Amino acid sequence: MKKWMFLLFIPIVVAIVGAGWYVVANATPGDTLVLADYFEESFDGYNNLGKVRMVRKDDMLFDEVDAIRLAQKESLITNKAVENDEYLQFAAGIAAMIDKSEGLKNGDRFTVSYLYDKDLAKRLRINVDDTESVHTVEGLTDATALTADDLFKDLSVEFSGVSPNVELTINNNSTNPLIQTLVFKPEEYKEYYTAGETVRIRCYFNENERLSDFYYITTPAEECFRDYAVSGTDRYVDSLSQIPDEVIKEAIQAGKRAFVDANEYGVRIFCEAHLVPVYINQQATFRYLEPSLIAAYFKAVNPEEAGKLGNDYNELDLIYKVSITQADGVTCSCEAVVRFNDIVLNSDGSLTYDFSDPSIMSASYSNSAIHKNVVTKYEDTYSIEKLDISRY
Repeated sequence: MKKWMFLLFIPIVVAIVGAGWYVVANATPGDTLVLADYFEESFDGYNNLGKVRMVRKDDMLFDEVDAIRLAQKESLITNKAVENDEYLQFAAGIAAMIDKSEGLKNGDRFTVSYLYDKDLAKRLRINVDDTESVHTVEGLTDATALTADDLFKDLSVEFSGVSPNVELTINNNSTNPLIQTLVFKPEEYKEYYTAGETVRIRCYFNENERLSDFYYITTPAEECFRDYAVSGTDRYVDSLSQIPDEVIKEAIQAGKRAFVDANEYGVRIFCEAHLVPVYINQQATFRYLEPSLIAAYFKAVNPEEAGKLGNDYNELDLIYKVSITQADGVTCSCEAVVRFNDIVLNSDGSLTYDFSDPSIMSASYSNSAIHKNVVTKYEDTYSIEKLDISRY
């Protein structure tokens, strides 16, 4: 009787155990989530200066966690206390940590550890394998280091024109394939520069980007600049001290040659002096007598006014006193101005000027009118120096 009862009991036990195994098998996922399977290394940089980061395989990871969610949903014992969003939250919180991520060379080994929300994993009944993994650095390129001196070594910075209208030209003459691609520009761009000014040229690049497989720049981008003085160019004279006495004397003598046609201003001057002009055959008969210098001014345009329409860069105004007479012998004294402009100081110290074709730019019986045309109207736009004519 006992034997038959025992034989009857065995199938019952087997059935109970089988049912328990089925419940457990369907209550938890069949595979463990091995975190190392969902990350891959990404190397950057150069041999001895390599970098590594662990890139999470999001598509694979999120698909696997969602498969676990679906498996649990279909199991006999469902996890009704959790929300679907909690599985996404769990997957998004998985991260990898590297014990050494920079300054790497080929053959170096580094260890990766994994982080995840253990409490949430337990709540979701997800089995996690967070065993550390060991990786080997490989594939880093042997590259040549370049300094700021290397970048600027073959850079040609040239200046041309007459100051303050000096133009800048930059020529990148490097044969290095990386340097050839770099951008060199003034830190503060200007259309024109002035002699003596300092121009800072920068090399522009993104030091966070890989610029070449064979070269890398060791100097930080903010330190890759060089300063260049605007030199070796001609400049407009901006001070009387730059004009030698012999040039002033030459200008004074040249100015006297302007007193040729007195009829241009004669009628007006006689009218200002309340004198009656005399005409012969309906033509005025004015002529100049010998002029003599009574005053002279040198004017240099202010920097902010340079290049504006109507502004010379400099002016040498010579004021002469001269008598003007007509056919009946009536004579009147007046003042006349001869102007020479844009005298250039060459880079070799010599001057360039043109005194070959002098002309009178203003003449009047009134001294105040002459002073206005030479000095007063220029006080806001020019620096003005009066010459000591006793030296000439």
